[in-house]
Amino acid sequence: MKKLPLLFIGALITSFNAFSQTFADFAPAKSYKMVTETKGDLDKDGIDEIVYVFDTDKPDGKNGLKRILYICKRIDGKIKLWKSNSSILRSNQDCGFCIDAGVNLSVKIKNNTLLTEQSFNHNSRHFSTWKNVYRYQNADWYLIGSTYDDYDTCDFDYKYDINFSTKQVSVAYTYGDCDDGKKIPKDSFYNFKYPFKAIPKMDGFIPGQIELKIPANGKYFYY
Repeated sequence: MKKLPLLFIGALITSFNAFSQTFADFAPAKSYKMVTETKGDLDKDGIDEIVYVFDTDKPDGKNGLKRILYICKRIDGKIKLWKSNSSILRSNQDCGFCIDAGVNLSVKIKNNTLLTEQSFNHNSRHFSTWKNVYRYQNADWYLIGSTYDDYDTCDFDYKYDINFSTKQVSVAYTYGDCDDGKKIPKDSFYNFKYPFKAIPKMDGFIPGQIELKIPANGKYFYY
């Protein structure tokens, strides 16, 4: 008897797990406003999922509204809700000195993973950007990668990158020289493994809220 390739068997198991679930029709509240959508294959079954981001009608802060992310499947010609999450996205006005532009949000699907990118403006030169990568595995959604970039358009660029699957952390401190007469610190780089107890799940994760200490210099950053 001819053996089936392992990749093919894995795809069959993934497809069976997905379609053994019961999916409700996708029907966001009429008061919600769609912000963006993107399409791509997230469960390796060769069929594109649809990811939507909506502004809700729920206040968050003085003027902002909470956002929600929906991951949907197209089944028998209908759009069905597979997954929703309200923790990984900043509220629509939680962006600092962004005036009326709102949060600079990007949502993409690449290599069967979901990528989100959000920025915060501390002032006209200083920005923070969180890039996070989520993957569907073991019948749940996990955060597998995180990059936090804290930078000034003139003076510095601090980048912190985490691969949760390998537990590898990379830190880079680089500096600019746009102010005449100012002594520029030397660039420095650190690579180390961190004893994460588990790969974080998407549900409940809030970008920029978890502290991590850098062993080599005792400093902290928040992913």
